[in-house]
Amino acid sequence: MQFIFLGSPGAGKGTQASLLANRWQIPHISTGDILRAAIAGKTSLGIQARSHVEAGELVPDILIMALIRERFGEPDMKQGWILDGFPRTLTQAQALDELLAIVRQPYPQAIYFEVSTENLVTRMLGRGRQDDTEATIRRRLEIYQADTTPLIDFYEKRECLIKIDGNRSPDAVTQTLQESLLVHQSSHLVPV
Repeated sequence: MQFIFLGSPGAGKGTQASLLANRWQIPHISTGDILRAAIAGKTSLGIQARSHVEAGELVPDILIMALIRERFGEPDMKQGWILDGFPRTLTQAQALDELLAIVRQPYPQAIYFEVSTENLVTRMLGRGRQDDTEATIRRRLEIYQADTTPLIDFYEKRECLIKIDGNRSPDAVTQTLQESLLVHQSSHLVPV
C-alpha cells in the first residue's frame, strides 16, 4: 500500500494520513516532520535545510529529495507508506518517479482532497496561528493551487488519482476514503 495524499493546507490530508497509517501500520511521511527531525538531529542535510528555513525560504527540491531518499532507505518503508503533501510540484513528482524506480517500489495511488476555498480559509483561521490572517491564507492557497494544478493533471493522466470531497466531517471523509480505496484495489486485481 503506497499512497500520496494531496490537498491544500487545511484540507485534512494529515489527519486522514495519520488515521490510515495507524490502522494499516504503515509510515505516515510528512516532509515537514522529516525536515524538523533532520534539523533537530543536526544531520548534514538538516544543517543545510536549516539555513533555508531560518531565512524564510523554501527548502530546495534537491534537499527535500535527499531527505525523502534517506527515509525510503529505512526498513519500515517496505510494507507501504503514505506521503502527506509530497510531491507538491511536477518537478518533485518526476524526482519521486526516479527514486521509486531506484528503490524498486511500486508506483503509488494518489488521493486528492478537494475542499472549497471558503472552507479552507475558515479551517485555517480556526487554528488560531498568529501569522494566519485571511489575506495571507488566501495568498498561500493561490500559490498552492498554481503549483499543484499541473500535479493533479499529471496523476489524472496516469489514471492513479482518486478525488475525495474533503468538505465533509473527518469521519465522513475517512469512510469515503476507505470505500474508494477498497473499490479501487478490487478493480485492479488480476483474475486468476
